[in-house]
Amino acid sequence: MNEKQIQRLCQVVGPKYGLNLTHEGLVITSVNGEPTSFDASQYMPDQFIDFLTKIIGTKMKADLWDWQ
Repeated sequence: MNEKQIQRLCQVVGPKYGLNLTHEGLVITSVNGEPTSFDASQYMPDQFIDFLTKIIGTKMKADLWDWQ
């Protein structure tokens, strides 16, 4: 991914799907307030989106089990 794609991901796409992403350059520095260090330049856009969908799925599962 390039920096323009990462900026769009953090500012537009992430919030649309319930993800709060921050970045410094090409590195995602937090996901939903949890510190992390993902070098997004090492991923193709489709690969990184697949990775983010796993985060969303894990969050949904946790919410389901916490609800019971």
